[in-house]
Amino acid sequence: MSLIRNLLALIGIIAIASGIFFYGKIAPEIAAFKQLDPGAKSVYLTMWEKLKETGNSAEASVWKFPLAAGVSREDAEDAMATVANALNMKNVGELPLSEQVKLMTGEEQRYLKIFQYCDPLTAMKMVNYSDAFAAFLPCRISVVEDKDGQFWLYALNMDMMIEGGKTLPDELLAEASKVRKIILEIMQKGAAGDF
Repeated sequence: MSLIRNLLALIGIIAIASGIFFYGKIAPEIAAFKQLDPGAKSVYLTMWEKLKETGNSAEASVWKFPLAAGVSREDAEDAMATVANALNMKNVGELPLSEQVKLMTGEEQRYLKIFQYCDPLTAMKMVNYSDAFAAFLPCRISVVEDKDGQFWLYALNMDMMIEGGKTLPDELLAEASKVRKIILEIMQKGAAGDF
């Protein structure tokens, strides 16, 4: 009986010590996470679900829209240009990558073109807040022909940039959220061929 009691006491002591050890390791992580924007949990859970599903970190960090039936890539590109212009989002560059690779190799390529959009005032405010935001600039939307010939629009999911860290200052949060809304509208209307 004494042996069983001593064994149970030892198990109890080990359990308490393990709990204290693991709490000491986890508590700082929990405290750091509580300092993040209230939307951070949703952002990272969504990314985690996509990562589990696809096993692809890039797939977990993008928005993507297929072009609707009957919408050509030219229709999508025209719609994106019209919507961006109407929403005062500057087209600051286009990279026709598939054409460039075709010129370099002499071989046909599936279509890939990257459009770069920017709101210069908001961009500078983001970089003034943190130099690291420069890596997210300008906002890019890629027109991609997949291996089955379906066209898609891809862009970096801006949620992580806006809500994935500590809450941005109110004015910057409002401006960044506006840019996110515009990029999504350009993509949605482009995919629908909606001018």
